[in-house]
Amino acid sequence: MKGSPKISVKQVVSAVIRNLGIQDAAREFHNFVEWAFEAEKKIGSSITFDKKIATLTVTDKKTLLPTDFLNLIEIVSHSGGVYDEAKCYFSGNYLNIDVSDTTIDLHYEAISTDDEGFPTISANHEDAIASYIMYKYKGREYYNQKLPRYVYMDLKKEWSYQCAQARGKDNMPTKQQWRNISKYWNTLLPYKEDLRTRKLF
Repeated sequence: MKGSPKISVKQVVSAVIRNLGIQDAAREFHNFVEWAFEAEKKIGSSITFDKKIATLTVTDKKTLLPTDFLNLIEIVSHSGGVYDEAKCYFSGNYLNIDVSDTTIDLHYEAISTDDEGFPTISANHEDAIASYIMYKYKGREYYNQKLPRYVYMDLKKEWSYQCAQARGKDNMPTKQQWRNISKYWNTLLPYKEDLRTRKLF
């Protein structure tokens, strides 16, 4: 399915810092970026990653992975065959594969970044990530007995709600996909003429 636009995690973190009125932004920035990554993992949709293809040369049964490599999708030879992943393994920044002196297409997932090198996220996840950062940040006050429990629980509920919303948006078909689904769905039904005379219940 077509993904939503991407926005920089820096944009999300900066907005949370402003909303919370934090004066020492530099002190919290790194923590907030880490919490944003935690939120992305908890949301758990692969739509937040870019799917890429890198053409690599294998020498001595190994090749250097792209710097933005995250997860393997598949390895395809230039004659169109797909390599058995059981015969491949990763060692540091290298892919080891049981072939040599050949060229492969590495299909993989990558974390996209903005011009400054900050990770980008699906715009669908902005509210969820912001709510998770606030939940984690205010959790410090709660555990130091400086925040009422009901406020902390409200923040936790808001994060859970926004997380579910983000997952739902990721999985929502486009209008065209709904039209295609409708066509397919209708082919599973008996002909309309039969439905007029058939007792359905």
